[in-house]
Amino acid sequence: MFRKLVILLFVVFFMVLIIFTAIMFLKNEVEVYSDKEVTLAIEKPMFINLSESVTTEKGSDRTVVYDMSLLGLNVGTYTLVERTLENGTSLIFEEIENTGWIPYALSLNVKNLAESEFKSWNPEAAASLDEEIYGPDPTTNPYGVFTRGNTEILQGNVFVSRNLQLGNGDWVQELRHEIPEFTLEEGVLAKNYWLPPKHQSQTWMMIGQEPLFETEEAEDGWITFSLENRLAQLNWLTPEGPLVKLQLTDDPRTQLAYGYTTERTANVSFIEWNENFPSLFFESMMLNSENDYVLMN
Repeated sequence: MFRKLVILLFVVFFMVLIIFTAIMFLKNEVEVYSDKEVTLAIEKPMFINLSESVTTEKGSDRTVVYDMSLLGLNVGTYTLVERTLENGTSLIFEEIENTGWIPYALSLNVKNLAESEFKSWNPEAAASLDEEIYGPDPTTNPYGVFTRGNTEILQGNVFVSRNLQLGNGDWVQELRHEIPEFTLEEGVLAKNYWLPPKHQSQTWMMIGQEPLFETEEAEDGWITFSLENRLAQLNWLTPEGPLVKLQLTDDPRTQLAYGYTTERTANVSFIEWNENFPSLFFESMMLNSENDYVLMN
């Protein structure tokens, strides 16, 4: 009797293992965005389904939302926001929220990059913030720029975080992982990562119909400046505004706490640099900051 029970438990365990492996590692890809410049797709476990999309428009933002389900149970949402700025530049934000109780592997893929040239925005390590004031900030510059003809795509990193309430009642984002390294093969940029339960991931890109900088020297100058002056660059952009490292308090949970601050949203560095080196990038960041300011107030 005992032997039969052990065999039965082994069989059940083996079947559960097979099902879990199939759910996690058998994947398919769903296209979620496409225009003449770029195509975006989400590569997900095959047994996680996306619902029909729901699209809304408000001001300069077009928002597309998909519900994600596993065996009929809701396990999250995928949200894409396309923001068209006044100068014609587009910002695309992607967010996935894992509302379930199991982790899953994902890849956010950017296609049509086969004929593009790439320039990293992280040629060297970034300087540290004042750790007595801010503590550690592991975030880095955006991944880099893809250039094809006159079109340029600035790709941000992937930020995995969770909502966290501080002792004073304020809600912040606790950064768990920044994914700064991706894979580029056969014209497809794959942003691979695991999303834990009750966490969310966010990434962004800027698409310009002309070069983001007037000269390569101006771009190199900004890259060097932003790596050395961490308060100048906004790395973690979201539709609601940039998430930036918050100052430390007596609450130990502020060690990796990020939030929205009006002072950093209205970044004077972009204004000063644009006066000396006018560029589509600085202009677009200022226009986006104005958009964020309206949303935050």
